[in-house]
Amino acid sequence: MINNIQLRQLRGSEYIQFMTDTLHIVGSNNLEALMVTLQYEVLQNQLDKIEKVFKLKRSSNVTKYIEELDARRGKAINGVMLQIHALTYSTDSLLSNHAKMLEAYLQRFGSGIAKQNYQSETTILRNIVHDWKTQPELMEAIEALQLMTWQTEIEAANNAFSDAYNTRNDELAAAPTENLKTLRLEANDAYYKLRNRLNAFLEINDGAEPWARTIHQLNQHISDYQLLLNRRGASSSDEKSLA
Repeated sequence: MINNIQLRQLRGSEYIQFMTDTLHIVGSNNLEALMVTLQYEVLQNQLDKIEKVFKLKRSSNVTKYIEELDARRGKAINGVMLQIHALTYSTDSLLSNHAKMLEAYLQRFGSGIAKQNYQSETTILRNIVHDWKTQPELMEAIEALQLMTWQTEIEAANNAFSDAYNTRNDELAAAPTENLKTLRLEANDAYYKLRNRLNAFLEINDGAEPWARTIHQLNQHISDYQLLLNRRGASSSDEKSLA
């Protein structure tokens, strides 16, 4: 059976990509053999409508600026991580120890901080800067390794990104949203009908192909997005605990 996922928790671009990938998986497994051509076409039509509205909403003038700021803060955190790693090889044992301690601290957030989704990266960078400015051993290491310029740049870039991101959200909130909400509800209904039909044929045919393979691929796909939602939920909880 196809696993459940909370579609309403997926953000605009995530939702579109989820549905696009779903259609690709189903379509690549022979629609006629799966006997879901009608359900596939209905969902595809709904997705096309959503994409048109979403692209219109993304035309905000702030969007490009947000992408530039995201790249800027990504370069900052990647740059300081590279410098810290290089300093772990310092022949000065004091500097080397400070660098190793900072590297161990940053590893708690994973190796791909700059690859996180917008909100997760904002929270992580905010927490890093907060700790670097308040925890004595981290403060000492930052000063000893002369990383204050990096710290300032990370904070400035992250704050600028957060401000621009909030500005764009305010613009979108002020725009009419009823149409997009309605379209998503209709797309959800089309998705559930496609899902239920696939599940029904899987059961009727005792797990035979091509339904078994298709549903296995869909569940792998769903698990990737569920992991994204789980990480976002954990990040939100951490942020609330710091508020």
